[in-house]
Amino acid sequence: MGTYFKSEYLKVKHTFIGKLVFIAPLFSMFLSFMLTSQYFEIDSYNWWYVMLLPGMISILCTSVAAKDKKMKNMAVLSLPVNLRKVWVAKILVCVCMTTFAVMIHLFGCIFIGNILGIGKLGAISIINAVFASIVLIITFLWQVPLCMFLGSKIRMFSTVLINLVGYLILGVLLAIYNTLWMVPYAVPSRLMIPIIKVLPNGLRAVQESQTFRPELLSYSVILPGIIITAVLFVMFSFFTAKWYENQEAR
Repeated sequence: MGTYFKSEYLKVKHTFIGKLVFIAPLFSMFLSFMLTSQYFEIDSYNWWYVMLLPGMISILCTSVAAKDKKMKNMAVLSLPVNLRKVWVAKILVCVCMTTFAVMIHLFGCIFIGNILGIGKLGAISIINAVFASIVLIITFLWQVPLCMFLGSKIRMFSTVLINLVGYLILGVLLAIYNTLWMVPYAVPSRLMIPIIKVLPNGLRAVQESQTFRPELLSYSVILPGIIITAVLFVMFSFFTAKWYENQEAR
């Protein structure tokens, strides 16, 4: 499996995809620093999981899937390789690059917000920032195999559009309601409310904010949210790997 992973990673190592994992988190921090520096950390996190992280994952995954798709997968179909392992390796590459991007965002926010002390009105404790980033990695994993599959079927633009609509509209609107469990796009925004104390619309989770309710600060939603998205990741990985493997017979 290690050989498959190295092969897939080398395909994207020196491409725009490799630079994207730096550009996306840095841009999120740049926007927050320039536009709302007093609330630097909470706004940087909010823009990160509502818009920039979904967009980055969409572009990353569709690009990884498109590497072989451009040649109608002949580069792998003509070789004595296990196609299921090839697909799983692609998923793992995307997971690792997504994790790396989230870590860049985490350390950048800690350095600017906690060490330099910028944005004290929107400060997040280091422990909560670390916890938030770990939860974001887990709750976004299901997007990786899904976006790779969609990228293979409907291309990058449509995949990015679906994801942005899902997170920017459905995620923000439904995260504060109990129906959020039917829409996994809303899970990250909902789980961030008790962790970093910010609502999906970017307002602080305090009594004076519109749409705020005290029960939104309950940590009881975190474990169900993690379980749901983890199960989706396993399911999508299994079924898309099976789909990819079946191309050998076509």
